[in-house]
Amino acid sequence: MPTHCRFCGAAVRPNTMFCSSCGQIIAGDENRPTSAPPFAGTDGGRPRSTPAAPTRQAELPPVPLPSVPVWPDVAVRPTSAPEPAAPAAPAPLTIVLPDGARVAIEKMLVLGRQPSAGASQRGGVPVEVADPSRSMSRVHLIVAPTPDGGASATDPGSGNGTVVVRAGARHPLAPNSPVALARGDRLILGDVVVDVA
Repeated sequence: MPTHCRFCGAAVRPNTMFCSSCGQIIAGDENRPTSAPPFAGTDGGRPRSTPAAPTRQAELPPVPLPSVPVWPDVAVRPTSAPEPAAPAAPAPLTIVLPDGARVAIEKMLVLGRQPSAGASQRGGVPVEVADPSRSMSRVHLIVAPTPDGGASATDPGSGNGTVVVRAGARHPLAPNSPVALARGDRLILGDVVVDVA
């Protein structure tokens, strides 16, 4: 006993899942009512000759928007990462005299027992160092800042010479040959000790 497809009305064999005419799934249609068409706009599987008029929904009234404060025209600049701060310039090196006085190495310094005459000849600042044993020369050492923020020491040909002690090692200065100084160095001028800080 053939059954009919509820979509297109074509005869189909019993226990068939699909209609061979329209391809619709028909398995389990025995339990479904056949009085109502399956889709709007169709009539028993056959399309209607005149389309159904679309129903017009009532227009909704406009929804009032909440009041928004009026802002003055402000130019908005894009945010960017802050410029990295330039590294702070290191503090200039200083020399620490035997009496504890500290002198920053910001200009050329002329160290000795009586350095005034030698400092004026070289355009430097005289730094008189007390030397009761008179082991230092009148102009014993010239200390000057370097462009990289450090300092250099030059022995202008002193009588007893100058030694730089760095990390326990002793380095005698050759006359008129500048040597770079570092924090923690110790300068031995004759019998006088001057530290670099």
